[in-house]
Amino acid sequence: MTDLGQEPITVAPARIGIVEDDDHLRDYLCDIVDASPGLKVAFAVGTIGAAMRQSETCPIDLCLVDLQLPDGNGADLVRHLKGKGDAKCLILTVLGDRTSVMAALDSGADGYLLKDTPPATLAGNIISTLEGYAPISPRAAHFLLDLYQRDAAKKISLGGGQDLLSSREQEVLKLFSRGLSYREAAEVMRISEHTIRDHVKSTYRKLSVHSRSEAVFEARQLGIISSLD
Repeated sequence: MTDLGQEPITVAPARIGIVEDDDHLRDYLCDIVDASPGLKVAFAVGTIGAAMRQSETCPIDLCLVDLQLPDGNGADLVRHLKGKGDAKCLILTVLGDRTSVMAALDSGADGYLLKDTPPATLAGNIISTLEGYAPISPRAAHFLLDLYQRDAAKKISLGGGQDLLSSREQEVLKLFSRGLSYREAAEVMRISEHTIRDHVKSTYRKLSVHSRSEAVFEARQLGIISSLD
């Protein structure tokens, strides 16, 4: 029997943070979020610093993050938010190059979309991210597929990756995966910064990569370093 006096159960809308430095685009994103059932804008700012401050007092369930921001790279904000709580982070950028995609995903981003994503698709991707899915724009997905295919080929030819890099090269990658700089890694390993750079050049050549984030990603995929490093 239904209790006619019982109040209907309501679900609070998901709180969305928006970090975009273009004023017009930021307003456009706010309109998309506010027009979507089950979503509401928690804050909308244009810098990493402002987002960090807002996130301290305005809890969010998901943050839309641009990569090119006036005070840094949005991947750094993603890393910060992931370290502070369990909010989802969805990249929304014009950058579709391989290095940007890998750096963003390595920072812990839950998805990667380009700014030409249609409004309805964007709203749907925000909701699917909140539900635990990881939406990736087709252009970004191309790089992931390429990496997967190259990793599979390497594993077949090498039988694993542990013997691919020297112990020193593996140690440098572990330090990089923890966010250390060239200088800091040199201090920890008690070698010169020049030697660190030599190890990095050798690592890039062996893994066929061109950046630290790609090297760390490749090393994790090959089992050279663990996801906990």
